[in-house]
Amino acid sequence: MMPLLPLYLFETEKRPKKGRGVIDPRRRPERRPRRNALDQKYVPPECGPFHVCCRNPESSTVTPYDHKCGNRNPGGINGRILTPTADGEAQFGEWPWQAAILKNAAGELIFKCGGTLIDDRHIITVAHCVDKFLDNKNSMIVRLGEWDTQNTDEFMPHEDFGVQDIFIHSQYRPNNLHNDIAVVRLNKTVQFKPHIDTACLPQDDDDFTGQQCVATGWGTDAYQQGQFSLIMKEITLPVISNEECQTLLRKTRLGPRFKLHNGFLCAGGKAGQDACKGDGGGPLVCFRSDNSYTVAGLVSWGIDCGGEGVPGVYTNVKKFIDFIISKTQRPIEDYWSS
Repeated sequence: MMPLLPLYLFETEKRPKKGRGVIDPRRRPERRPRRNALDQKYVPPECGPFHVCCRNPESSTVTPYDHKCGNRNPGGINGRILTPTADGEAQFGEWPWQAAILKNAAGELIFKCGGTLIDDRHIITVAHCVDKFLDNKNSMIVRLGEWDTQNTDEFMPHEDFGVQDIFIHSQYRPNNLHNDIAVVRLNKTVQFKPHIDTACLPQDDDDFTGQQCVATGWGTDAYQQGQFSLIMKEITLPVISNEECQTLLRKTRLGPRFKLHNGFLCAGGKAGQDACKGDGGGPLVCFRSDNSYTVAGLVSWGIDCGGEGVPGVYTNVKKFIDFIISKTQRPIEDYWSS
């Protein structure tokens, strides 16, 4: 069931019948996505397109690594890889803070949504991605260093972590996704490597309006019948002002009285260029002048996916710095590159 839009957003207008079809959270749909042509090449019978394969127990030796937040590997690690559907694909290790949140369902690891590594014990994601895990944290797995979900023969191994705690913002509202953010504490310390590292958090003077930023994840390529990506995708999107975003969203089924909460930011608006289902919780990162990438937003919701003139809506991470720091118990300077 889609979230309800609260009555106060409509003022004197009638509430949508049963609240259905108002905003579309970027969570993985309950239905299983269709198989596609790549499955026959990459997917063994026991590991379908809606599953995430487990690595063989062998692991490679890792050389010492100099950790720095926001360090992108633009050419990937060990050179660029071209696959049959390389359009829009990230390179292996290019965005090392990308996390995959998985559900352990009777031994099957099923992809749910994305997250962002911010230090050696914590990721941030959207609340609507992890609230269902509160009563069963043991079923939640955080995978770091993933790239191709159906191939275990990558340059460096991914690593899986259990969850010690899930902190959901106290003012999170599932009906309208206000304050849609959560901090997840991992059950062990992350050892940073070239393909597993952190994104920086925003600083006080950061304003990303008008900047070209990048969203990443394994979400679908269309809203209704889209297929999940086997390999991590990336898309460059312009960040727009909240005023412009609200104006554009009022032209959709949200209606002329819709008010955009100040805990959101918006990006995109060109046809076919958007995050989509399954990308929820994943990062929207923006480049800073100190040569680092900052997580400006977390994929939250939208109206379908990729409509012309319809931007995607992201949790504005800068608005929730105090919440994040209160849960990680670390000084904010630890999350800046300089």
